[in-house]
Amino acid sequence: MLLLQISDPHIRPRGELLEGRVDTAAGLTHAIQGIDATGLRPDVVVLSGDLVNDAREPEYEHLAELLGELSVPIIFVMGNHDDRALMRRYLTVPDHAGIDVDPVQYVVDLDAEHRIIVLDTTQPGAHGGLLDVERLEWLDRALNDSRDRSVIIVQHHPPIESGIGFMDQYGLDGADEEAAILSSYSHVAAVLCGHLHRPLMSSVAGVPVVVSPSSAAQVALDLGGGPTAYTDEPGMVTWHRWSDRAVASHFAQAGASTRWVPSWAMTTDAVDSQL
Repeated sequence: MLLLQISDPHIRPRGELLEGRVDTAAGLTHAIQGIDATGLRPDVVVLSGDLVNDAREPEYEHLAELLGELSVPIIFVMGNHDDRALMRRYLTVPDHAGIDVDPVQYVVDLDAEHRIIVLDTTQPGAHGGLLDVERLEWLDRALNDSRDRSVIIVQHHPPIESGIGFMDQYGLDGADEEAAILSSYSHVAAVLCGHLHRPLMSSVAGVPVVVSPSSAAQVALDLGGGPTAYTDEPGMVTWHRWSDRAVASHFAQAGASTRWVPSWAMTTDAVDSQL
């Protein structure tokens, strides 16, 4: 099973840049075009939150237009910059995910052995995440009902601290309670997240936590408590190879890149295989 995770695209209205300098639409377009460039074919694309920047209709219209180029299934996850009602209006969210004011959370079966649980960690009007009693109970039920298959949980806010202080201040309230639930199950292959705008690997209750970087702009790697800052690092995506044994995650630059072969690998067999 192959998943492509695109996180935090922060789409703006057509023709508008993020902070007057970042073309977020180009970042998402590069991420989509990179599918053909790599020669890989994902079984599903996961968009893990902050799909738009200001939760406005023109942004969701633009996002829906940009995603029209994708011909594979898409799983949408709420981020703190998103709006639940507008997400349901412009994007394909399952009917069983509730009504406009409800958390956007649902279960997707990719096949008889692989299930994705989409968990809404947002709280309207706030940047930080929240898992209240109702959502924690929902997660527990969803995991209990999924014991016969391998499960990946996708949520926007990571259930860990990154050490980047200006991001951790908008962390996840309820992360400890989520960890307690995870410790009760052995069939969770990974928790996939966004929000941080940096690639990060960690674990919670023995479960791997993979934080995907942004397709738009990366947060500065500041572990010394400095102020909010971003970098000019390129947009990135994450490929997840989900096998019976584990999830192997690969961070990659969005879009095409030059491919070359070192001289020591140019054996007769290697040359023949390229012809």
